[in-house]
Amino acid sequence: MSDPPPLPDPVECVLFDAGDTLLSPSPSFQGRFVQVAAGAGLELEEAQVTAAIAAAVRAAEWPTDWTDPATQRSFWIGFYRQVLADLGHTDGVALAEALFESFSDPAAYKLFADARPALEALAGRGIKLGVVSNFEPWLERVLALEGVDHLFAAVAISGKLGVAKPEPAIFLAALRQAGVAAEACVHVGDQQINDVEAARAVGITPVLIDRYARTPDAPGHRIERLTELVELLDGGSGRRGPGNPEGVPRSDRLPEVPPVGGGG
Repeated sequence: MSDPPPLPDPVECVLFDAGDTLLSPSPSFQGRFVQVAAGAGLELEEAQVTAAIAAAVRAAEWPTDWTDPATQRSFWIGFYRQVLADLGHTDGVALAEALFESFSDPAAYKLFADARPALEALAGRGIKLGVVSNFEPWLERVLALEGVDHLFAAVAISGKLGVAKPEPAIFLAALRQAGVAAEACVHVGDQQINDVEAARAVGITPVLIDRYARTPDAPGHRIERLTELVELLDGGSGRRGPGNPEGVPRSDRLPEVPPVGGGG
């Protein structure tokens, strides 16, 4: 296996994916799903929810325009109904509505414990920071509620721009906002296609974050925590560790899930 590509020298900017990179629903996507269902009187096992989400991800017809609130609502309610149907609950309209409301609440999303220290450490080194995410426009509110919005020189969100990863345009928008060249930039994300391959295609050096150690042999720069990113950029060696190659430009709100029937 070949060595990871060299990092920019110096690194002027680091871009981050949002979901499962910087933040996630609390306590987790699956955990919140189980909690909302329990509140409606439906008891579910988290492992079963994980498998049903994986199946729904692969069956979904993803919107091409995330800027329209009606499109967003229609897609997500249909998605939650499909997950519930896969769990044997075909009359899930009201619960799907409740899930949509819960997962559309910016206060439901929290930074991972390693995110804030890493962001502050990088900003303290004079490195510009940015977000590139397939997410609804209210991601900006999440960042503000978590108290880190001021750290970002660029925020490129598909729900505002009308273009989503893996399209080059969303990365190019972030580079313009930050005022940096692709060759001086690193992008960190958890998806092989939307983050690693898409960033590389525009000349940005990718770093795969594999929080759940699902792809330990992925080529290139690989980390499991954002604190390892700081070490990597300070001259350490990225642990080698492709991500889950789904082939679809899905939303960053969803967790990186194993293949249907697969292990963690």
